[in-house]
Amino acid sequence: MESKERTLGTRGSIFRKTDKGIPELEQSAEEGKRPEQRISKQNRIKATFYLNPEDVLAIDEMQSNEFRRTCKKPERSELVSRAIQAFKEQHS
Repeated sequence: MESKERTLGTRGSIFRKTDKGIPELEQSAEEGKRPEQRISKQNRIKATFYLNPEDVLAIDEMQSNEFRRTCKKPERSELVSRAIQAFKEQHS
């Protein structure tokens, strides 16, 4: 009698992606965000800007400081967006 072994290649992965999310995690993640952070990344527009090296270093420093405070690394785009919004509010 021939034995049929199930190898890793023939078994489904327990780590496969599914379309189902975990409602409790999704809800708590949304509650913790500020309203401007709830806007999805799909609503953003790609724009290219040329910055001075000091500006790039300042963004990197802000990113590092926030990571140290929150243990989450913000995207550079988010930091720049926040800076633009703060500038806009100051000059309105």
